[in-house]
Amino acid sequence: MASEFIPKLESMLRQSIHALSPSVPFEEEDETALATLIFESMYTPGRLYHSMQHVFNITENCDVVETNPILVLSVLFHDVIYYSVDKSFQESQLELLKGVLAFEENEEELQQPLTLASDAQENPIFDMTLRLFALEAGKTLPSFGTNEFLSAIIGVRALSKWLSHSQLTQIAACIEGTVPFRPASSDGKTAMDRLYDRLVIVAPDQSEDWWTETIHLTATMANCDLGSFDSSNFDFFLDSSWSLIPEFRPSIFKEDCPLREYYDEFKAMEGRTKFLIMSVPNIFQVFRNVPSKEEMAAKQDKARANLKLCDDYAQVRRLEYMVLMEFITIVGENPDILRGRLFFGLVLPETLPYSEDDDNDVRKFLFHGRRASYSWDPATSSLGTFLYDRLGKQGVDAAVDVGKSEPCGNHVLLNHLAKDVVEVIASSLVDVLPNRSDVLSQISNKLGACGNEIQLTEKLVIGENVTCASAD
Repeated sequence: MASEFIPKLESMLRQSIHALSPSVPFEEEDETALATLIFESMYTPGRLYHSMQHVFNITENCDVVETNPILVLSVLFHDVIYYSVDKSFQESQLELLKGVLAFEENEEELQQPLTLASDAQENPIFDMTLRLFALEAGKTLPSFGTNEFLSAIIGVRALSKWLSHSQLTQIAACIEGTVPFRPASSDGKTAMDRLYDRLVIVAPDQSEDWWTETIHLTATMANCDLGSFDSSNFDFFLDSSWSLIPEFRPSIFKEDCPLREYYDEFKAMEGRTKFLIMSVPNIFQVFRNVPSKEEMAAKQDKARANLKLCDDYAQVRRLEYMVLMEFITIVGENPDILRGRLFFGLVLPETLPYSEDDDNDVRKFLFHGRRASYSWDPATSSLGTFLYDRLGKQGVDAAVDVGKSEPCGNHVLLNHLAKDVVEVIASSLVDVLPNRSDVLSQISNKLGACGNEIQLTEKLVIGENVTCASAD
């Protein structure tokens, strides 16, 4: 990977820094040193979305970035620190963070939680960056925006040998703009408005045109960073969304990750998607009609459509793991121990063929597969396709609602599904759990014992005075 990415990074650094008329020559060894710093910072085991490819996704999908050296450099450095995923700093990063972060008395370990050094603002570059991020020396770093702030520090300090203070200020501002999903304040000011106010104070000698241009660049940077949301290529959006999963739940990378972790993650994904749909007005940034109202409306409409389709796909995947969890518990296996990857090879015999003429996007991604396949989640899903074919979208939604409610016992979902659907899944599970073949072959009879619970629950819904306890 280094042989592939580092030359590309070197070229981007060389072209951008030369375009900004560096104060001292930018030599070949400088290119290699900075490219290596960026690569090693982003090519870490815990990252999948915030990886080196994310940088190239931005520069290749946002034409305006390629033509502006400030934006290119901002993109290169904006995610070099992702402490919430990496959990530690590399030596090269710590060297650039000296004087910014506070260390323990032994001067070998950083204070926890991360805290700014009491004298951090004595350095003009650090002072500028702290004030743009509305931070203060000696204070504990907040949980929100710390990755972006530390990335900005790395960027401006690493580039300070060649660029002017005003150029470094623009880069710091652009990286600050990538702190996501910030609503307007009580006075109606957006994140870009608030940054503009701080920029005027931080750079008082600059002109109104410069301040405005800087925040226009910042809004562009922010929108390009989250450009997958309004991408017309849904494959790209789905791949981007899916690559975030291990960053939220690192255990899923492990080969022995238990089934329950998958179940919990797909349930948690529903909450994250709801948050994102509610946050659509805050995803994209605008400052003084850049982008225009029409462009912003189009971005938001496309983001909603992408999120809705992604959630429809995830809903089927959610149902898969709800079904598997109930099967596993009813046959006596422990979902906290049983590996989730055991079920990747599950093949349902009654799956209908896929047609290129089929305009059902959810089914296409279930059967034909996502563009990206991972060791922790294959691109295709036989069980998901089978459930979607048999239940349809409304049936899937209804089944998920039943699975989430679990009013009495752990098998309410299997009792909700048609008997033949349960039997087909049980038959397929024999190949995965051969030691449970006897139980699986009798699954309908075993579920029958739960029938009274379901009937009594239905009576409760229509108002009859019956309790679950009376089913015992």
